Amino acid sequence: MALVTLTISSTPAAPDNIADALSGGSFGADLTQAANGSYAPLVGEQGSNAGAKSLFLKHDSDVDPITNVSFYIAPFTGTYGGPPSGSPTTDFEDLRDQGRDDAGGYATNSDGLSSGLHMDMSYSVSSTNQFAPARETTGQKRIFGKTYNLVQMGVQNNPISLHPDAAFYYNNLTKVEPSAPEEGKIGKSSDAVLGNRAEVRLRYCLPSTAAIGGILQWSFVTLFSYTA
Repeated sequence: MALVTLTISSTPAAPDNIADALSGGSFGADLTQAANGSYAPLVGEQGSNAGAKSLFLKHDSDVDPITNVSFYIAPFTGTYGGPPSGSPTTDFEDLRDQGRDDAGGYATNSDGLSSGLHMDMSYSVSSTNQFAPARETTGQKRIFGKTYNLVQMGVQNNPISLHPDAAFYYNNLTKVEPSAPEEGKIGKSSDAVLGNRAEVRLRYCLPSTAAIGGILQWSFVTLFSYTA
């Protein structure tokens, strides 16, 4: 059975894996710096709600879709670039606990109560509506480490499943709505039914009461199943 390769990129064409330079010397996705009571990445004014780090997923199977696509956070596995007093394990625990304690009521963190790593799973959501707390009830938004229906999500034992709204068909530099997307699935390159790409948007929120600054690093793990 041939291996299937998943690419996570910063552009819809998804030619290569995202490779921002990270503190410590490794490469990955840099969400930039967050101020207390705000979020990162921040684009323009905080109230515009425009900031997000988009990750675009595709795979190279030419026979079947990949299925059971899901995400969780884990300790950083690259060369750690945090402070001497920190570690990959403590950074992961801090991020998980921040998500657990999130109490924000606004996408823009205007109340200063949002915290942790937030993910919006829709390729077409507007900047105005992305990361809105109401999207948690639909499953379009999830916060890593937060409890949903008595289950703490976004950790290894309970990964977050890819929402169908994340899928799109990339055709001639255009994002097209697939005809019948399904949860946890990304189709092969010609699949206009499931979609041949998916987009998830990440945002890190820092509560206004945060006391300790510094670099926080973690692994964003993507799972999937395939046949060929």
